[in-house]
Amino acid sequence: MENFVARQPIFDAQNDVYAYELLYRKDTAKNVFDGSVDPDQASIRTIINGFMEIGLEKLTSGRKAFVNFTEKLLLDDIPNLLPPELLVVEILENIRPTTEVLAACARLRQAGFQIALDDFVLCADNRAFLDYADIVKMDFLSTPLEDIADFVCDVQWQQQSGKADRPLRLLAEKIETNGIFNVAKDMGFVYFQGYYFSKPVIVAGRSISPTAANRIRMLQLSMNSNFDFDEIEDVIKQDVALSYRLLKFVNSAYFSFRTTITNIQQALVKLGETEVRKWIALMCLLEFNLDKTPELARMALVRAYFLELIAPFVGKASRKEHLYLLGMFSLMDAIMEMPMKEVFEQIPVNEVVATPLLSRQGADYELLRLIESYERGDFEAASEQAAALALPENKLVGAYVEAVQWSSILGI
Repeated sequence: MENFVARQPIFDAQNDVYAYELLYRKDTAKNVFDGSVDPDQASIRTIINGFMEIGLEKLTSGRKAFVNFTEKLLLDDIPNLLPPELLVVEILENIRPTTEVLAACARLRQAGFQIALDDFVLCADNRAFLDYADIVKMDFLSTPLEDIADFVCDVQWQQQSGKADRPLRLLAEKIETNGIFNVAKDMGFVYFQGYYFSKPVIVAGRSISPTAANRIRMLQLSMNSNFDFDEIEDVIKQDVALSYRLLKFVNSAYFSFRTTITNIQQALVKLGETEVRKWIALMCLLEFNLDKTPELARMALVRAYFLELIAPFVGKASRKEHLYLLGMFSLMDAIMEMPMKEVFEQIPVNEVVATPLLSRQGADYELLRLIESYERGDFEAASEQAAALALPENKLVGAYVEAVQWSSILGI
């Protein structure tokens, strides 16, 4: 059975990724344990097999990883199996601050780990955790705003009165809109988790810059049935930044060509028509994403490569390139801050790619729903969707991890 591992970004107030929360599960069954299997032992195997085998650094691109631990795992010092410079230990909301648990927290802090309190609700029973915590997470979807505000005031009073021996940072989770993000930021929260960053914020009359227009021109040329390397080379040579990015890309570890590629024509020929089309789509994505969080571009890249990887296993091997572009453009409405219909009025994309994103239905869109479920950590839905597509679970998990690793190779 596969170890399901997905990641969700945690942002700072500038919308830069501070860390990723790693979501994991041994399998997707609703009733995972049959009485003969200890759930904590199953969790230990998942952590060791999933995180240590894959590698925390690969999953988080070197950023910190927030990971949930059960009470038994804390008491058994299991977090010490992982590196303290990368791991933030999340204490679940159903764990009580017993003498043994607090002693485990003290050991973790002494070993250099940071501790986060998950879905924290302040009460007499769990206040003792605050003496050991570095970060407190509060759920903005299920907790009334007035309760959150009361807790923030309490924390600020503790800090200002000198009763707290170190700063306590606040993390707002389940942030689904930019409005709630701004409310949380005004309250004093410094970290944010949720999908607010991937929702389009419509900006009327957004214009296309000359540089972006150049990228669009290149995309138009790449979409022509008569692919012309010379025309594309001419466009690239007019843009110093584009020329640099192409040479950096073609000489990256992703390709590992034996000799260093030093000119544009050689780079295009080495890549070939399919890879050049994909690279051009990537350049358009990055150009329009300049003033947005880089995580949008990373998510789009992961989706693109994931869909390309699973294509042969769902009977769509001949359409890998279309599925790659489908994933690449799936967040373009959020990136360009306009409805998807207007996006495709400005960016020339094949109808095979545009139609599923506009209609939000069809066989190709079902593949996009699959990666959306997986990246949210809804493994049960992802498993059901994979089964409906006759996609083996090992291919589902393997494609996601490989796509995450590929996006980090590109250094986005």
